[in-house]
Amino acid sequence: MQALITAPAAVVPEKGQWFSSLRAAGVVWGVFTVLHLAVSAFTKRGAGLDAVLLGWNNWDAGHYVRIAESGYGIGPGFPAFFPLYPLLIHLLGGGIGAALVVANAAAFGALAVLHRLAAHEFGEAVAQRSAWYLAAFPMGFFLFIGYNESLFLLLAVGALYAGRRGHWWLAGALGALSSATRLFGLLLMLPLAVEYLRQTGWTLRRLRADVLGIALVPLGVIAYAVYCMIELGSPLAFSIAQDQWGRRYTFPGGAWLTAVQQVQGPLHPATLGTLIDAGTTLVAVVLLVLCVVGPWKFRRDQMYLVVQGAITLLMLMSTEVGGRSMQSAARYCMEAVAILLLLARIGADPRWDRTVLVLGVSLHAALLAVFMTGTFLVA
Repeated sequence: MQALITAPAAVVPEKGQWFSSLRAAGVVWGVFTVLHLAVSAFTKRGAGLDAVLLGWNNWDAGHYVRIAESGYGIGPGFPAFFPLYPLLIHLLGGGIGAALVVANAAAFGALAVLHRLAAHEFGEAVAQRSAWYLAAFPMGFFLFIGYNESLFLLLAVGALYAGRRGHWWLAGALGALSSATRLFGLLLMLPLAVEYLRQTGWTLRRLRADVLGIALVPLGVIAYAVYCMIELGSPLAFSIAQDQWGRRYTFPGGAWLTAVQQVQGPLHPATLGTLIDAGTTLVAVVLLVLCVVGPWKFRRDQMYLVVQGAITLLMLMSTEVGGRSMQSAARYCMEAVAILLLLARIGADPRWDRTVLVLGVSLHAALLAVFMTGTFLVA
């Protein structure tokens, strides 16, 4: 029975493993913080700290701060932004400074938990690379600025890791917090259910009371719906607000096809945005396929990671946003944890490792500079 419950790697965590993950996360966080400060100083050269902070406050970051300071009554589109991140900003006093503190604390935590998950599944070397690759992701700077990206990733990866270790009540609680951060937190129910059934040998009679932990995941959305009903007059106010942003759902892959159709020539401004969003998603799909076929494919007991990646990418490719069909999809791709772990396995070859880091960091720095100019191509 124990063999069904626990993965072959790292059956029981040894003393100091979490310390190792926290230490690795601290090094990665420190290096990329220096990089962000350097890019920001170059982009806003001659300007003061306030200008740098405002550069990090573009687009959704400003929306979260306004919600934290003034609540959801400031406009019809604002309930689309789920409450946990602005609530934490509010508790720290509001303002972009508080938003950055929350985001960076969560980024540190996300790096540590991803390291722990990767070490459990594939060993220490893969864990080290996975943390670096997450931060070096071309859109990885969103983990460190005033967005909820790092908070969502911390909670989602934490839920997956807790479930993998058989801590189902903790997994459900983290999942509930993730669904209070973003609606797509609900998607965690599927990979968690797959892993739970695997641990019970795919036999329903072996279900235990802790299976109800998975049922905790929707509580974040339910709590927000209750708030919306009381304060905004409709339990679906967060869904209605999506209309303000032109968000709608299509058949699977429909949003990706629309994005490709929006390409208007190599010199048109919309083309770069489409290449970033649709191109990143396509690369992520290819990497996910390599998780199940080829020399780096995952073990059968690790399919919960593939399921989480597959449903994440499928929803991205089926969600249109007004203006640019797959807007923001490039940054959401890094939530497909399996592709990061696959890259980290491929990175055992030093040539691939250097290629991933050099290319990733270069694009990361360039896109951060673009973001800080307020250009809509990166949002």
